[in-house]
Amino acid sequence: MDAHVLLVATMVCEPEDADDFARVLGEFGAACREEDGCLSFEVLRSDGTPGRFVSIERYVDAAAFAAHRASEHFREVGLGRVMPLTTERDVQLYVPAGDVTPAAG
Repeated sequence: MDAHVLLVATMVCEPEDADDFARVLGEFGAACREEDGCLSFEVLRSDGTPGRFVSIERYVDAAAFAAHRASEHFREVGLGRVMPLTTERDVQLYVPAGDVTPAAG
């Protein structure tokens, strides 16, 4: 079985779009959580910067993540409604590191 996949996406929108952005991200997250391979999809909003958001997404494996990206709601909501409001974006993909030995200090 493949290792799970964790995605952390930081997104920024214009402050005047922040409430709409939050609503659309919430809709997107709800659709994503219905995917068979989605273990979790959390959306957080910055307490100090109204237009800064982060999503933390976890999928059972790389195939589930690929299915997520091929989904209708990814195209319609993610690409069609979230991305047009996004002014900055940083997406990081993570996989389990396995047994990590602390660095000698």
